[in-house]
Amino acid sequence: MKIVVVIFGLMGTGKTTLARELGRSLGWPVLHSDAVRKTMAGLTPTTRMPEKFGEGIYSKDFSQGMYGEMRRLAREYLQNGAGVILDGSYIKAAERAKVRKLAGEIGAAAVFLCCHCPLEVARERMARRAADPQAISDGREELMCAQVADFDAPTAGDEPLLLLDTNREVAAVVAEAREFIDQRLFCKES
Repeated sequence: MKIVVVIFGLMGTGKTTLARELGRSLGWPVLHSDAVRKTMAGLTPTTRMPEKFGEGIYSKDFSQGMYGEMRRLAREYLQNGAGVILDGSYIKAAERAKVRKLAGEIGAAAVFLCCHCPLEVARERMARRAADPQAISDGREELMCAQVADFDAPTAGDEPLLLLDTNREVAAVVAEAREFIDQRLFCKES
């Protein structure tokens, strides 16, 4: 069974860490929206872009193009393998619906994992990331309120959906995500 896993949520909630570890666990490729976005802009993934919310490479149009590129890449991976993981904020329900449509077009399943944690934990993570020269995310505390206001909360359209509390050990979060995905894989294959 082919499956696309969408890991989404607000900045600082642990999406990229979960995606990286889940990808290792499953042996599946991971597409990170931050890396795809910067590559499309002709930048290295670690180039910092301290732009305002919704501007520059984070504008609505650029973001839609970036999500389109992620779907294109996901289609390639799914046509050549069992699964792919998409790591991005996916703050708009319409973008999540486009992934579900893609999955349906190629006979794959789509699974959604929404990461959340307390605001103070997200702030701490963003502060650590800001000090890491290898970090690819430009998420910053001053952008958080704008992203919260723009975020479309998960709906029935995002089913099957797992709300993941990422304020725990990474291994526990990955284990819960794996169990959720494995149940979907098993049920589809039976």
